[in-house]
Amino acid sequence: MITEAVRNRFVWVLAAAAMVLALAVLPVGAESVDYAQTLDRLDRLQTLAQQYVEEKGSSADPVDLTLGFTRVGEYNTTVWQLTAGVRDPEFESYATGRDPDLWDLQNMTTAVLPNGQTIDMGHLLASMNLVYRGMPLAGSWGGDCMQLAQVYAGQAGDAGGYAALMRQTFAIDDDGTVSRFGDQDLRADLDSVVAGSRLTKDSRIADVLRDYYDGLDDYNRAYQFIALSFGAVDTSNTTAFADQIYNALIKDTGMQLLLYMNQMWGKDGWTVLPESEPALRGACTVLAEYLSSAVNGEKVKAASSTLMHTLAGQALVDALNAIGDSEAASNAQQAVDQAQSGGAASTSGEDALTSATQKLKTGFNAQMFQLVLLIIGAAAILGMVVCIALLVSHRKNRQ
Repeated sequence: MITEAVRNRFVWVLAAAAMVLALAVLPVGAESVDYAQTLDRLDRLQTLAQQYVEEKGSSADPVDLTLGFTRVGEYNTTVWQLTAGVRDPEFESYATGRDPDLWDLQNMTTAVLPNGQTIDMGHLLASMNLVYRGMPLAGSWGGDCMQLAQVYAGQAGDAGGYAALMRQTFAIDDDGTVSRFGDQDLRADLDSVVAGSRLTKDSRIADVLRDYYDGLDDYNRAYQFIALSFGAVDTSNTTAFADQIYNALIKDTGMQLLLYMNQMWGKDGWTVLPESEPALRGACTVLAEYLSSAVNGEKVKAASSTLMHTLAGQALVDALNAIGDSEAASNAQQAVDQAQSGGAASTSGEDALTSATQKLKTGFNAQMFQLVLLIIGAAAILGMVVCIALLVSHRKNRQ
């Protein structure tokens, strides 16, 4: 008979073994990468993705498979799987079995762009994955604003105080060691939106990036980003611009999911928590100041038809149901229904929620995500049962 002490010890041993196995399969560390070589590998990976889809007769999107392959570590958490999709291990085995060098596309960090600037390449590609799937905020600037707010949470009393603190580390020359929103992250955020908006099912990812970075400077990067994200804006009024950025952030359904899962969004009323608002506004303020400076305080011209659109409201509800939070899903559903009936305020003359359903490239498959979780859970339970059986057999043989 297995005593409680033995059972507890077994659980600890099993957990330790799982940790060792997890560490064994992770890359040793993120490495800087060569820009041209990375684009060449991306091109080869996408070619293999197309071959894989054709050979399997699969309905998978080669662009999605290619970008998803690069998402590891912090870009493969539950919220990333809910929004960007669960990576395909069969495809990864297929691709790396034919071209082992493709493993280097995972766990990437700094790359030097043709203009001499540095960028977090892993962040760029992961964020492009979300932009391509209809989520231009959560994986890019919105997510980094949230992280910046988390870093400084509780250190100021209002948005102005938070902005003053955040200016110390925002957009500084950093690879992520010091700042949660350094210059490499900022470039990845802006570039993922602009370059990601150019992706279609027929695009070659490497070609899109080559064309985008050809002759790129900070002015054109910021101008294109503002036009796509916020429409026509007078950036000289940074206070009003910051308010517009904040409103876009909290109305985005992908950001609502991200904020909720990071305890910054409340179920009641389905809105941002009061204690989180000042820090989020502070982050939006420093972003507005940077963008305004980059375009020399100009009035950005843009047509509403060119604006990026976000994850459909129903996909947010499906995601919350998939993680088993029916109360949050119900409250989110009420907010979605209100927005679709015209009861919510609009952003840039157009409510993202009302048009997102038609604009979304791919929807969230809650059933598939739940199935993956069930398979993982079943595998873990089976492994534990086998281990317990072996332990019991071993004890009997010793008696």
